Amino acid sequence: MRRVLGLLSLAKKHGAAVVDGVAQTALEAGAPSYRFVKSYLERRTPLPLSLRQVDPLIRQLTLYRDLIEQRTGDQA
Repeated sequence: MRRVLGLLSLAKKHGAAVVDGVAQTALEAGAPSYRFVKSYLERRTPLPLSLRQVDPLIRQLTLYRDLIEQRTGDQA
């Protein structure tokens, strides 16, 4: 029972698809154990985080440029 709860915890932390893939790897390697899955997940290299290029909170650079020109043009 504790192993099942442990796998559920790993799925919550790393994602169900990732844990499912590692479990498949464990079965193919002949080591279907919680310890194998946990150590494999701890040792794998994480994927780099990708930044979103378009976000509703980020305005276009031209708006910032126009604002800066407006502010600095008034002071001159």
